[in-house]
Amino acid sequence: MGAWTTSTDRVVAALGGQTVRMVVRVSAGGGGTRLRLSNVFGTAPVTFADVHVGVQAYGAEILTGTNRQVTFGGRKSVRVPAGRAVWSDPIPGRIVAGSALVVSLYLPGTVSGITGHERAYATTFLSDPGDHAAEETADGFTYTSTQWYFLDRIAVETTSKAGSVVAFGDSITDGAGQNTDANRRWTDYLRQRMTRVSPSRRMAVLNAGISGNRLLHSGVGPSGLSRFYRDALTQPGVRTVVVFMGINDISRGEYTSIKPLAYGYKRLIRLAHARKIKVVGATLTPFYGFGTWTPEREDVRLRLNQWIRTSKEFDGVLDFDKAVRDAEFPEQLAASYDSGDHLHLSDAGRRKLAYTVNLSAL
Repeated sequence: MGAWTTSTDRVVAALGGQTVRMVVRVSAGGGGTRLRLSNVFGTAPVTFADVHVGVQAYGAEILTGTNRQVTFGGRKSVRVPAGRAVWSDPIPGRIVAGSALVVSLYLPGTVSGITGHERAYATTFLSDPGDHAAEETADGFTYTSTQWYFLDRIAVETTSKAGSVVAFGDSITDGAGQNTDANRRWTDYLRQRMTRVSPSRRMAVLNAGISGNRLLHSGVGPSGLSRFYRDALTQPGVRTVVVFMGINDISRGEYTSIKPLAYGYKRLIRLAHARKIKVVGATLTPFYGFGTWTPEREDVRLRLNQWIRTSKEFDGVLDFDKAVRDAEFPEQLAASYDSGDHLHLSDAGRRKLAYTVNLSAL
């Protein structure tokens, strides 16, 4: 079952001859942990000469005795061709749901065309030259970034049949508005809610958001239509996908009809249903006051939300719009849920989304 994921694109970065150390918080626990390293957007093969995973103590420091060697087909290094991804062998031991795992990758050569995630809202640590993957101290890591590199999935073996729910969306799902390392995406709050339900119903929560992403057009990341199969439907153990995407299509486009967007949603639904995966649609939240708002775009948002609510195309509906809009002026976010730019949500707003979710609908 998937325990963590991020959606990738080609990112601008310069890496090579050093170790990358990333921190990710897993949504599910279990044994037989496996990592997936992706070179899907690369232009040449990438060699990972040494890979370790441990549990975070603080910053780049790892809890003593937890840093473990990761192997691939029994070998400590792996070469991943351009356009491909590779799963590791199962790692001995168990991890606990909610753990902050530290994944260290030693890249012996300069990498051309880096597959990664632009806005991790998490600190990634970059070392001085050399292999520091096995070290549990933070001494060798002198630089930082806020991107994730190459790592795009973590999976665990579990007896639970609950499976995972994938949140498929844009910057509001990605976590825009939160502080770095805060872990206050709406999916983080949903993961916390899941800890309070019975183990037999406890789903893993996987975040497949890309800031700036659009449903119909590529630009900031591949379009939602083009990445849905890879980023959502092929996740291990996925049972449900929440589609919360379309506001960037509206705010950056000149649509006068909802037909193109409704058609895009229907395509996603058909793809998911062909794999017996449930699709839940989320209404689009207000953006009055944001720089691209116009009355015409607002009209499209309202009509599209009505279609999401009433078309019965989705297997369920999450009314995120109703949850965070201003009761007296519904074209805008309620002040307490507004991060300040009138599009992205505050911590309270993202928490409100998570607590709007009817868990039985997943």
